[in-house]
Amino acid sequence: MYNNSHQKVGSSKTANTICIILSIFALATLILGLWTKNPYWLIAGIVPSAIYEAFRTEGYYTKIASAAIAILVIVEIFAISGFININLASMLGTSEAFLGGYFIPLGEITLLFPLIAVILSIILLRRTYGPYTKWLSILLIASSVALLYVVNKDMLLMLLQGGISGYGYGYY
Repeated sequence: MYNNSHQKVGSSKTANTICIILSIFALATLILGLWTKNPYWLIAGIVPSAIYEAFRTEGYYTKIASAAIAILVIVEIFAISGFININLASMLGTSEAFLGGYFIPLGEITLLFPLIAVILSIILLRRTYGPYTKWLSILLIASSVALLYVVNKDMLLMLLQGGISGYGYGYY
């Protein structure tokens, strides 16, 4: 799609401006979320970046990963507020699942979804080619790690000690 000046809508100048604004917003919500230990601030910083990432990605799998992050974050809002209460480990009858090349522990979705968002964000960083989608992936990784810290500090510490692939079998 083109505007009157025949410049492609979503050009690098526009994308750069949007990414700068999203970075400032994500940094502000990250600081507020960590300072207040309030996951809603962190989610507020993730949602716009996830939506713009889903808009910008073009590959089939990266589009699925970026859309999944946006959906997970929205479901996380309902899970944290208590509207949704699901324990995937008891529902599926197993304590772990294989996702994106990694074995991840299952449990309450409020604790699990930030972990999945971190993994999907890392996959996006590795699989996307454009500088703006990589930029957005980094924002999503930082915000998702902060969200994981606020809702499940023990899981984050386990990941930092062994790395994501240290828990399971990363294929990257």
